[in-house]
Amino acid sequence: MNEKIAKALCDAEVLKLGLFTLASGRESPVYVDLRVLPSFPESFDIVSDELAKLVKKLKIDVVAGAETAGIPYAAAIALKTKLPMVYVRKRPKGYGTQSAIEGILNKGAKCVLVDDMVTNACSKLAFIDGIRETGALVENVVVTLDREQGATAILKKEGVKLHSLITLRQLLDYMIDRNMITREEHEKIIEYLEQKE
Repeated sequence: MNEKIAKALCDAEVLKLGLFTLASGRESPVYVDLRVLPSFPESFDIVSDELAKLVKKLKIDVVAGAETAGIPYAAAIALKTKLPMVYVRKRPKGYGTQSAIEGILNKGAKCVLVDDMVTNACSKLAFIDGIRETGALVENVVVTLDREQGATAILKKEGVKLHSLITLRQLLDYMIDRNMITREEHEKIIEYLEQKE
């Protein structure tokens, strides 16, 4: 586990307990709000540094931020790596170029899709399709946190490898070791994560 990342996320209080409906439509006893991270510059800097190191190893040409949560992460990575950046819309805009891509993405360019987190990768597939429609290549998705709810296998079927800085389980383990959550809360969340749809 990357304790530096775990601490940065805890400092930004990204983990919320309760009952939440996720983008996937599933109900969850935990919500990880990584959209708040840019509001905590020190934590965001630590996380984006680690993301930039990861992206550098992938030997890509362009960083693509997923609308909307992935855009600040992609921008930070692009600045730190000196790589060009684009962002990918959930749906092509209905005016002007009617493109799903904002920015310059050339045919054959090796692109990495960047987002804040992944649950089951359903939303990532639409972004990947948008990138591939331009003729660019995407074989890697980079996220800060993986909820480990099926994304790795789903992306693998599309020829895409998932890279994350931390998993939700690792973050929970870090938090219980420091008495930030109770054993009961920890067990409830782990039980939820192990449920099959």
